[in-house]
Formats: sequence, C-alpha cells, structure tokens
Amino acid sequence: MDRNLLLAVALSVAVYAGWFGFVDKRINPPVAHPASATAAYAGAAAASGAAASGPASASSSAAGAATPDARDGASVLAASMPVDLGGAQARVDPRGAALSSVLEIEPLGRVELVADAREGMFSTWPELTFHRDDKAAEPTFTAARADGLQIEKQFLPGQGTVLPRLRLSVRNPTRRALDVGPWTLSVGPGLGTIATEQKENAKVSRVIGLTPEAGGLHGRVEKLKPGAHPGPYRWVAVDNRYFLAALLPNQDQFAPVEAAGPPPTLTLTAKPVTLSPGASFTWDVPYYLGSKGEAWLSRYGLGLERSIDFGFFAQLGRGMLTALIWLHARIGNWGWSIIALTMLLQLILSPLTYKSLKAAAAMRTLQPQIARLQERYKDDPSKLNGEMMALYKKEGANPLGGCLPMVLQMPIFLALYNALRNSWELHGVGWMFWIRDLSAKDPYYVLPLVMGGLMFAQSKLNPPAGDPTQQQMMMFMPVIFTVMFLNFPSGLVLYWLTNSLVSTVLQLSLRNRLNPAT
Repeated sequence: MDRNLLLAVALSVAVYAGWFGFVDKRINPPVAHPASATAAYAGAAAASGAAASGPASASSSAAGAATPDARDGASVLAASMPVDLGGAQARVDPRGAALSSVLEIEPLGRVELVADAREGMFSTWPELTFHRDDKAAEPTFTAARADGLQIEKQFLPGQGTVLPRLRLSVRNPTRRALDVGPWTLSVGPGLGTIATEQKENAKVSRVIGLTPEAGGLHGRVEKLKPGAHPGPYRWVAVDNRYFLAALLPNQDQFAPVEAAGPPPTLTLTAKPVTLSPGASFTWDVPYYLGSKGEAWLSRYGLGLERSIDFGFFAQLGRGMLTALIWLHARIGNWGWSIIALTMLLQLILSPLTYKSLKAAAAMRTLQPQIARLQERYKDDPSKLNGEMMALYKKEGANPLGGCLPMVLQMPIFLALYNALRNSWELHGVGWMFWIRDLSAKDPYYVLPLVMGGLMFAQSKLNPPAGDPTQQQMMMFMPVIFTVMFLNFPSGLVLYWLTNSLVSTVLQLSLRNRLNPAT
C-alpha cells in the first residue's frame, strides 16, 4: 500500500463517513415525536369509523371510539381469538377484527410483528365488535352496524405465488338504501421486529410505496411523508429493516393513501358505496406480512423485494446478494461464501490491481528524483509542482495510478455493507466459532483487530515515506480503519480482512518482478 494509495484511502474514509452522515440526515430527518402518537392515531381512526357507520350508529361509534385507549395490551390479547395465518400464529381482536398479535416463527425464535396490540394490524370499523364464524372454512369474522348493515371480514390464504387477501364484504338486508363508507383499513402504528433491532427500529421504520413502471423503467420506492399521497402505487407498506406489512389495494376503490407518524402508520380509506336493498359489495385487498427475504419476495412478481434497502448502489447490492446466495447454495456456509466472493472480486479486479502495483513501483523509483526536486524548489511550490508534473510525464508515471482499485472497491464496499446489514437471508447466520451472526458486529472484536494488524503489516511492505506527515498517516491508518470497523457487520469485516490478505499476497508475489530494487 504506497503513499498515494493511502492518501486515497484517507479520502475514501472521509467520503464514506460524510456520505453516511448525509444520507442518514436526508432519509431519516429528525422529527419531533408527539406526546402520544398512538393515541392521536386512535382518535383519527375512530373518527373515520364513526363517519362510516352513518347517522344511525353515530352515538355507538362515538362511545366505542374512546374505549380502545382504556385497554392495555394484555387485556386485548386475552380477549382476542386465535387464528392460523399460513403458519403464523395470530390473534384477532373482536374490536375491528384487527390482528392484535402475529408471531412469525424464525430460525432465531418467534418475532411479534404487531407493535401495539391495542391498535392492531389491518383494523377495520374499530367501533364495532366482530364475532367469529366457526362454520367458515377460512378465518371469518362478522359484525352488524346499528342501521342493519352486515359486515364480513375474511383472512384468505395465499398459495404459491399468490398473496393472501383481506376480503371485506358488506350486505344490505334492509328495505332501504344504506351508505357504506368511508371506512378505513390501517397498517401500524409501527411494525415489530427481532429483539436485537428494537433499539434502532424507530429509526429505520418507514411508510413506503412503489410507483408503477413507466417508460420501460422499474418503478421506484418512495418514502411517504405524513399526509395524503394520491399515487398511484403498486403497493404501499410499513416496513423496517427485516419485516414488511404491505397492502396492494385496487386504487379505484380507495382514496389517496394517508401516511402518519411516528410511529409510522398507513391508512387506506374506502370510497363511499351506496347499497340498494338486498345488494352487496366486496373489497379484496392482497397483503403481505412477514420477513423481507429477497428470493421469497421476488417470487410474487410484484416488486415487493424493492422494499429491501440496498442504498445508493442498489443494483450492485442486489447483484452481490444474488452472488452470495448462489455461492451459498454450493458451499453451504455464508462466511465461506463471503470469502469466495471476495476472491472472485479480486480475480476480476486483478488487471487493475496489477496496474496499481506497477504504478506504485514506478513512483517508488522516482522518489530520489522527487526528493531532489523538493530540495531544489522548496521555496517555490508552484515551480516544484510544474517540475514534478514534467517528471511524471517524462517517465510515464501516474501519481494517482495506485488509487484506482481502491476507488472501484468503495461502491463494492458500500453495496456489500447494505446487503449484509439489510438482507434477511444473512441475518442470524454464522461463519464458525464465535461468529454467530454475520449481519452483527464481532462480539469479541477479533476480526477487526486481525484486520488492523494485517493492514499494519501490509504498510510495512513499502519503504518509509520521506515526509513525516505521510509517515504518521501510514502509521495511524490501520488504527483508524480498526476503530471504524469495530461496530461494522462481521461479514463486512470478513470481506475486508480477506481482501487485505489477498492484496498482501498479490503484492508480495509481484513485488520483486515489478521493482527488483526493493
């Protein structure tokens, strides 16, 4: 690692730190949290429910609107009815037939996806009490409005590449026309996650929507700020790092999407419908509620996998994850798959690495001449720069030639960082010994320390720099990188450690051939 390369590394570190700081502020701006965001949302939902009930049930809606706030989570769960949602253990609150609990069974244990049992998930008509229809084949819940409107809510299972659906049906058994709506369907507030993510969950949770494809281009994921969003959207969702609660409504049947929070909340409001005597109407809303596995979400063909945040270099990040999954299918261990991927990347970059080492060797041969020029023109920086440029041109040397591999590795580094940090496939999977989770930091900091030691040894392969400032930088650069990597995902540290090891071996193997004098 020559001095010019180290300068590039220092610049890359500064850009890297600045980039994440900038992106974090842009994507997660500081928001003043209200005293009780959940309570505020409950009032809004109850108000919508009261409007949906019509004049005949306005008084009962108003009475029921304040009741949910008086219940605690334990009492809600105790009153809820157990249901099976495609393998997930769930409970349905009689009020609004909302999901008060959804326990996803994961390799590391059960994960509660409902953040607030009192508000629930997929709540509808929260002022009404629903009863389970035990005769129905699928989980079915019914309620009656004070004006006689019959309401049925079903959780229909998915199959293969078809998503499960929420089916809301209304029927008018009376002899007069009844107005239905605008009733609401809510997601949130918030979304549950694994225990180790609880601390950061509020920061990474979002309300998002995927715009339709246009002009042959893929739609883009938009973070929805509080307020109304007319769309159109292929799907809308509340998500966090590892889980997704998405709805795919027929937008002809619903008003613009409403986003609120924190905590992030998504609300769909159905457009009003008038039912003549004996008439009925049905809304089918496909949904997804579960983990954000790339392969799992991709099979639906609806762009749900776009909810995985791969950062600025999203396509590169997806490519890295795809390559890792392919390697894992053949190797069987995610840690060794990262090592294999690193070696493949080094093989691809080897021509550039060779040119970099060749440029570094050429620069080292010019050091005596550069030192003489520095001594001769020490009082004339402008003249010194001109003479040095002339020397580089004469000898065919490029002072920045050793920087190219590092510059090209930064997008790979950032893409792999996001792939390791945000991909469910890599969560909770280990390598060997004490590395039990490649998406989390090394609990004993062994890998970062070994990486720092290897970087220090690698720096000793080069002759000492004449400039004291450069000498100090060369000495402290491994320390800076070690400190920076202490809290990085261990899989990323494993990548950088392997990358440094392969680079060192390559440098040693080519050193004598490129610069026999050293």
